[in-house]
Amino acid sequence: MGGQAHRYGVQVDNVTALRVVTGAGEPVRCSPTRRPDLFHAVLAGLGQCGIIVEATLRLVRAPRTVRHYLLAYDDLGTYVEDQRALVEEDRFDYVGGQVFADARGMFRTYMMEVVAYGPPAGPEPDDAALLRGLRHDPARARIADLDYYAFLDRIAPAVAALKESGAWTFAHPWLNLLLPGDHAAELSAPVLDALTPAALGPGVIQLYPIRRDRLTSPLFRTPDDPVPYLFDVLGAVPPDDTAAVRRALATNRAAYEAAAAVGGTQYPVGCVPFDRADWRTQFGSAWPQLAAAKRTYDPHGILTPGQGIF
Repeated sequence: MGGQAHRYGVQVDNVTALRVVTGAGEPVRCSPTRRPDLFHAVLAGLGQCGIIVEATLRLVRAPRTVRHYLLAYDDLGTYVEDQRALVEEDRFDYVGGQVFADARGMFRTYMMEVVAYGPPAGPEPDDAALLRGLRHDPARARIADLDYYAFLDRIAPAVAALKESGAWTFAHPWLNLLLPGDHAAELSAPVLDALTPAALGPGVIQLYPIRRDRLTSPLFRTPDDPVPYLFDVLGAVPPDDTAAVRRALATNRAAYEAAAAVGGTQYPVGCVPFDRADWRTQFGSAWPQLAAAKRTYDPHGILTPGQGIF
């Protein structure tokens, strides 16, 4: 999942064929028309039915350069509304965003990251047209033209710094939620208000929208809202600080319950304590499909038991 999901869906929406080894040890090729039950159970199926050993993906034409915009906001509601307008209009190729602590240590600085691709993937970016109507602080806007690979590889220096400091191997009790767009601000605000820079550690907070009509994989569960929002609190805790990990997990669970009460789901790459009933709720109407595929393709239950789904 990333900043192009509003346009192309998430990664599993762009898979056209797979080669899989099932839990029964059988190598199988599958696609939407060949063993479709396995194909759709493996995509976003959290490793329950097969191990992917080969995937065929759709590609799009790459630009030579991109225009990269960082647009600062001080009001959460305005930030969320402007992001929603951008993805509904399909104005930018990439729409993301992060939340930062201000000078008082409060997480109330919102930085929209948007990108327009240049030729041959798109026209030359027009700043006036692309930024029209947005309510960011123009004095703090940062705009740069980047080589496409430099854009793709832009977090590499941060990764290198985390590895050098030792923080790369910290515990990562991450909160990852998909929020109904109409509730994105009200659900994220209390989590942000209660968070401190010390609790986040060397981590990142993301908040940005996608479009539900671009999502096609049955097991990728999102709120029933035209524009859901990804809300990630990607914290890092020294691995010997078990009390901090426990606090983070409790906070994560409370945030999930608040989101689930209004139709939110977990983006299941993080750490929200779940039991089997929670997993059934998570998969909703897709649960029978996943359970049937599990019985067929992993009859002895050897694949990925640690999540406790089955």
